[in-house]
This record gives sequence, structure tokens and C-alpha cells, in this order.
Amino acid sequence: MVRNGLSRRSLLKSAAVVSAAALLGIKPEQVLAAEGDLLKIRMEADIQVLDPGYMIGGAETSIQYGCLPRLARPVVKGDAWDWVPSDYVEKVTQDDPTHISFTLKPGFKWSGDSGDVTAEDVKYSLERMLKSDWAARYPTLEKVDVKDKLSGVIVLKSPFAATFLMGIASESGSILPKAAVEKLKDQKFTTELPGQCGPYTMVEWTPKQRVVLKANPDWKGTPVAFQEVQFINVEDTKAAELAFEAGEVDITQVLPETAARYGKQMPAGGKLTGVPGPYYTWIGLNTQHEKLKDIRVRKAIQRAIDVKSILDAAYGGVASVSHGVVTEGVTGHRTTSKYSYNPDEARALLKEAGVSDLSIEFKTLNEAYRVTAAQVVQANLADVGIKVDIIPLDSGPFWNLGLESKGDEWKTLQMWWMRYRMSPDPSDGIQWFLKNQVGVWNWERWSDPEFEELWIKGLGETDTAKRNEIYLRMQEIMEDTGAYVWITNDPLNYAHKQSIVPGFDTGGEVLPEITTKS
Repeated sequence: MVRNGLSRRSLLKSAAVVSAAALLGIKPEQVLAAEGDLLKIRMEADIQVLDPGYMIGGAETSIQYGCLPRLARPVVKGDAWDWVPSDYVEKVTQDDPTHISFTLKPGFKWSGDSGDVTAEDVKYSLERMLKSDWAARYPTLEKVDVKDKLSGVIVLKSPFAATFLMGIASESGSILPKAAVEKLKDQKFTTELPGQCGPYTMVEWTPKQRVVLKANPDWKGTPVAFQEVQFINVEDTKAAELAFEAGEVDITQVLPETAARYGKQMPAGGKLTGVPGPYYTWIGLNTQHEKLKDIRVRKAIQRAIDVKSILDAAYGGVASVSHGVVTEGVTGHRTTSKYSYNPDEARALLKEAGVSDLSIEFKTLNEAYRVTAAQVVQANLADVGIKVDIIPLDSGPFWNLGLESKGDEWKTLQMWWMRYRMSPDPSDGIQWFLKNQVGVWNWERWSDPEFEELWIKGLGETDTAKRNEIYLRMQEIMEDTGAYVWITNDPLNYAHKQSIVPGFDTGGEVLPEITTKS
């Protein structure tokens, strides 16, 4: 069998590698030589929605960066994230606090019959975001004025400090071919891009196995280092670590305990790279579920869970306890919580609420460390008289749990282990808990008038100290609902081959177009 110009036999290094591949559920034809022009990136969840307005994240983000245009891209300058103009523009300039002008370079064309990339495409794509699930990425966007075929002005209703990092330079700044998207049902798409124009072209998707990108021969921007990129689906991180050690993936995120071990002795030919942690992890509780609608029950669960024990068991003791959504080093980062592990207080709250013989379903992605964490929670809650049934799920069913658009699972959802990622602005982490996100990403299903008012205030505030106080208070409001048990801001470490210099976006996703060879 020949695949992509290489014989199957040439792709298999040894019988040991073949055996390891079988154990990990990776097909032999996916075990390609980890050298030359091929880059193999582990993805922890299969793609579901590539549409920037309705995506979930993960590898979807990497594909958008590689296959779709944008006006700007994120870069690290010193110790902080910033942005620079993309390869697609002659210029993009913040003219004043509420106007951003841009001029596209001529000659960039969409795949298919959608013609050139134009300012009309920019206008359509950005204004389309205002009606999407990710509208909060553009909280002050008013409109985009088109001047001519290649230039225009982005108009903001009010200044917003993170317009570039949260919007224009992020995956939410992906530009789509207006003509092609307008032909689609509801002007939305899922796993097939309506048009592509980027350093890479997505050429294959095998569900639950891999996504393949190939270098675009018509690309006019910065040359890429790898002619082919494969995103290989290995959902369990422990399995992905074994895949890396066996040479079956070139880059994978690793668990904190593995990073500690690799720090002492790295596998031959490997290297460990740390990325500022963009993740925040918590246990969520559905405030509208019959079993959890009493705030005293939710606060009892908060106090019954020993987060330190979770971190010792599931993270190898190398992760620290978090106290909110906003990650370390970002405005609004909390250093303390108003509750702590106190089983006696938890029992008293349950007694006050008149609750006994409570049983709770606890849903989590089926990853070893998350299941380990769930088992700690199970033991903690049993100690105060609450029975916990752990339900591990694959990524597809899990990420649909709280989405009203995906069915009725949200009606029975009770407790879950959750991790989101954020860009380097507090509003990006906070946005998912607004009232308009109930039924979308606010799975806890609560709202608060003060929280909504502070959201608007925070967007327009330019004083850092005042902005810090706003986001501290918003997280306090979240905590006071009893719907959140803060766990950690996950350390983010990648194991990769020494021959590779990985590039990342602000959320820690690997971007193949800026990944190079050492």
C-alpha cells in the first residue's frame, strides 16, 4: 500500500512501534517517519466545527490559523503577547481608539470559485461574529466600512484594549469567503471549509483519527517549514505521551507529572517546552437542576472537595490551586477564595438544607488524570454523605452536554469537570459566564445583574488598577453562586522532537505555519 507517496513498510520503524501503535489505537498508516517535511501533532479531541463563529477549539483553532486569512497575528514581545500585521495585509493600523484601518495585499485568492480575498470578505466575517456564539470576542465592534476592494476601516463603538488579541489577531479574526458562506444553509458550516486561503490547505479528515494539511503551492506569504501536517487524534494524554516516546507523534502536550519526569530525563531526541498557562480548570454545578438549585447544597459541595488532594493525585503535586478564572500574570488574577476545604461546614450546610441521601452524576472527559481527579471528588463527597457516579465521556458527547442546540442533555446535567482556555485579557476568560451564554457555554446556567453591569464597565475601562478590581469582583460573584469549585490554572508543557521549534497561539495551541526546524 502506498499513501502520500511513501510505502507503508517505509513508515513502520520496527515491530515494537507497530505494537505500540495498535495499543494506542493508532493505525499503522498514521505512523509516518517523524522527519523531513512531515509534522505530526497530537490533537486531544477530534474537530467538530471549523466555523470561527461556532467552533469549540483545540485543533480547530490551529486549522483556522493555517488555512484562513486574518489581518493580524499574535506574537510574543518580551514577556507579553502582542500582535503584528499578517502576511495578508499591506497595513493594519490603530488610527485612534475606535478606528482601525487596513489594506489587504493584492493577489490572495480563495480556493474554488470565490475569487480574491477582499475587504468585503473582511466586513462580512467580522460583522458575522457579532451574531455568533463568540460575539463576546468583539464586545465593542460596531461595523466595518469598506473603502475599496482591498481596504476598509473597522469601527468600534468604544475603545477596547483587547480588540486585537481577543479578536482581530485571534482565531475569531479568521476571514471567510462571503460569496461561498452565503450559499450555505443558515450561512454556517462544520467540518468542511467553504473556501481556503492560507499557507496550508486542509485535504483530509478521517473522523476520530486524523486531519491532514498540505502546504499550499499558491501561497504568497512566509514559506512554511513542513510540506505536510497531520493532527493525530489521541484523546488520552497518557496515551499521547506513549505515542511521543514511540515516535508516533512529534509534538504533544504532557501532564505536569510527566513534565517533571522529563525535566530530569528527557526521552532521547526530545525536548520540553513550557508555555504560559492559558487554561483554567474548575468543577461546575448546574444551578437549575432540581438536586442543586439550593445554594446551600452547592456551597456544601464547594467545601467538601479537597482540591489539594486532587492536585496531588491527578497532577503529581506540581500544579497550584487556583482561585478563579483569570490566569496568573493577567489583570484580575485572584490569589484567595472565600471558601476552603471544610467537611464539617459542608455537613452543616446539607443539614440546614434538609438534604440527605443525595446522589450526583459527575461527567468528565475520559482522560486518565481527569478520571483520577473525579475519584478523589467521589471519595470527598462520600465523606459528607453524597454519592457520586462518575461518567467518563469521549470528546464529542462531552462538549455537547450544555449546548441547548445539541439536544436535551443540558436538562439533566448536574456536575462536571471543565477546562477552558483564555487569551491574555480577563474579558476573554469571563465572557463565557454572561447571561447570553446560558445554553451555550455558561453550563452553570445562572445570571446576575451586577455581573452584567461590571462586564460592560470592564470593557470600557482603561485604568489597569480599576480594571483589576472589576474582574476580581466578577469572579467573586461567580464563586458566591456556589456553582464553581476552582481547581487550577493548568501548567502547559509540550514534549517535542529536538529538531522542531514549535510555534503557539495565545491559548497554547500549536500553529504549524510558524513551527520551524531547529
